[in-house]
Amino acid sequence: MKSPDNLKIIPRDITVNLTDALKEKPYWLDNDPVQTHFFNALQSAFPEGERLFIDSARDVRDKYNDRLSETLKQQIKLFIKQEAFHGAHHEEWNKALSEGGYQKIAVYSQWFRKRRLVLKKRMSPLYRLAMTAAGEHFTAITARLNIHGDPEFMGSIDRPFRDLILYHAIEEIEHKAVCFDLYQQAGGGYITRILGAASFTFGMIFHVRRIHVYLLKKDGLWNKETKRKARQEVWGKEGLVRKLLPDILDYLRPDFHPWETDDRTWLLKDFKEDLKEYGIDPPEYA
Repeated sequence: MKSPDNLKIIPRDITVNLTDALKEKPYWLDNDPVQTHFFNALQSAFPEGERLFIDSARDVRDKYNDRLSETLKQQIKLFIKQEAFHGAHHEEWNKALSEGGYQKIAVYSQWFRKRRLVLKKRMSPLYRLAMTAAGEHFTAITARLNIHGDPEFMGSIDRPFRDLILYHAIEEIEHKAVCFDLYQQAGGGYITRILGAASFTFGMIFHVRRIHVYLLKKDGLWNKETKRKARQEVWGKEGLVRKLLPDILDYLRPDFHPWETDDRTWLLKDFKEDLKEYGIDPPEYA
């Protein structure tokens, strides 16, 4: 299995004003603080997460450059550019949260930065890339779930958050296999791929939960009801983990490849007009 021959990875730089948007509508997801703060918490680690992804891809590319196809080398350049734009948007999101009264977000950001530098120093490039490949799989399947698997989800998000999530989803899907292919071409093995996925998953769960709790506590909303709802949103019968479980288990197969599912068709079919409205050119494969 390989990436589609007509795959286009297109870095797009858009501008959004999240600071004003948070002031106008602090609970921008269905006016629900638990859901809103879950996604605020999830994205809060992404600025340093994107840097970890870029570092790992660049380090493995440089170390194993002679093993890589020219097509993949070009895809890595475009992946890095896309992720750099994404990281800047998440930085702005964190800044908007800090200015909105959640000052500890900056403290968490510093912690994430130190953690990233420790990982860069102590872990091999290939292991960090295994973590990155798992992270890219998670972002791609979450994009598919939120935008396509749950039709009501996008309709419950206020703009400009809706536009930003849609824009990121397009690019996460476009480059979802770049780090996976890089890992494979660099000679990465199955066991390390799974260990890297476990490291990413447990780290993400730990970080998102503690920031989610912080945001709700800051609003005076960490009570029995919101604790129950937070558990249900993640671990419940209709929660995120249960919905993503088939895709998570797929990743554990030795013969797995991200492009077994081509998400591009439905994404453009459902949201092509939205992209035009926001000034995002639809991808060339539309």
